[in-house]
Amino acid sequence: MNKIPKYVVIIACILVMVVLLPLGYVRYKTRYEAEQISVSTSLDGDYELVIYSVGDPDFPFGAAHGRLVLKGKEKTVAYRSFEVANDGARFDESDLKTTWYIDRVEVVVSGSEQRDELVTMRFNGQTSSRRLTTRYRREDTDIEKDSEQDSAITEKASGDSRENAESSTDSSVDPDVNDQPENKEITVGYQAIFEKYSDATAGKFEVYYGASESSSRCILSESDTTVEYIVYDGKSENDKCGLYVRYRTEKGGDGTYDYGSAEIEDIYAYVFSSGEVISSGKTNWEDTGTDEFERATE
Repeated sequence: MNKIPKYVVIIACILVMVVLLPLGYVRYKTRYEAEQISVSTSLDGDYELVIYSVGDPDFPFGAAHGRLVLKGKEKTVAYRSFEVANDGARFDESDLKTTWYIDRVEVVVSGSEQRDELVTMRFNGQTSSRRLTTRYRREDTDIEKDSEQDSAITEKASGDSRENAESSTDSSVDPDVNDQPENKEITVGYQAIFEKYSDATAGKFEVYYGASESSSRCILSESDTTVEYIVYDGKSENDKCGLYVRYRTEKGGDGTYDYGSAEIEDIYAYVFSSGEVISSGKTNWEDTGTDEFERATE
């Protein structure tokens, strides 16, 4: 058998590098590259908040991605990812308002296609977020109209999960988020799945609402190297269930992670009428789910 000449192998390797390196560079620039937007310092000078824009907005007119990093004098205290629905445009300092307090920093994130989001980062490392009833820090006149329409919709879900989500006094459930009618049913499903599948590393129950309901998520488990979380993906074809996708993604060396590289671990159905959570066993949308899942969602 004739051996392939070395120069042919070398040329082939060079051609592969010529093709792959630019593709890798483009992927890095559009998905991962972080650009510093602003830096602010606490009143006592002990803490610093750095705000980054991460990658390009989702194509064609999707959300822009950002990251908040709270630093102490010797180490990073906390970090938080966020999204801005801005008609496919990047965000800048005018879309963000930072306010420092004795024990925390708060950032109001605004966008042309979303209500404001309040992100709170405490000096003890805890973070939280909730949507407000304002747009660019001004009261949104459309909120009252939306609430009147949504109040006419009868809540179907019942059982312990609903009672826990709607009447719980636990500070881990943000009442300002749950009081918004369009979020109630989604949050109830999140809590039911969290109670069934989360582990001790997930901490307290919390739903992160980004630019829209479709960008909400809830962490089920987290380690130094990986994160598993669920994302609401809308209702089933028969409108009887909420569908939630469980993802797993690797963390980078700085503790951050990219949602775009996450892999599906399972898909759950939350049955509105009973509060039951059903696992499909699917790791791709094209897979066939369990018989119980298929009966509940078809």
